[in-house]
Amino acid sequence: MDLLISMLTMLGVRLPVLIALAIAVVWVVDTPRGAIRSVALAALGVMALTTLAGLVLNLVPMWMVQQGNYENLQLMSKLLGAGHFALNLFEALALVLLVWAMTRALRGRAVPPAAPLPPR
Repeated sequence: MDLLISMLTMLGVRLPVLIALAIAVVWVVDTPRGAIRSVALAALGVMALTTLAGLVLNLVPMWMVQQGNYENLQLMSKLLGAGHFALNLFEALALVLLVWAMTRALRGRAVPPAAPLPPR
C-alpha cells in the first residue's frame, strides 16, 4: 500500500509536466504535416517517455526497500544514478530538437514587407 501511495504521489508531482506535454502534442498535431512537425512530435514523445521512465526509476529503490532487499541497494543506487543521467541526456536532446523545430517554423513564416521610410 505504501508503494502505491508513493507512486501516486510521484505521479501527482509529474502530472503538470505530463499535462503540458499533452497540450503541446495537441497543438503540434493540428499543424500541417512536414518534417518540422515530425521532429516536434518526436521530441515531445521523448520528453513524455523520459518523464515516465524517471517515475519508474524513482520507484525502484522504494520497491527494493519494501521487499527487504538491502544488500544490493548501494549498487542499485549507482545504476539508478546512471539511468537518471541517461534520461537527462535524452530529455536535453528532445529539448534541442523541439527548439530546432520552433526556430525552423518561425523562420519559415512569411515576413511582411517593411513599410518604406518617410522622406526627410
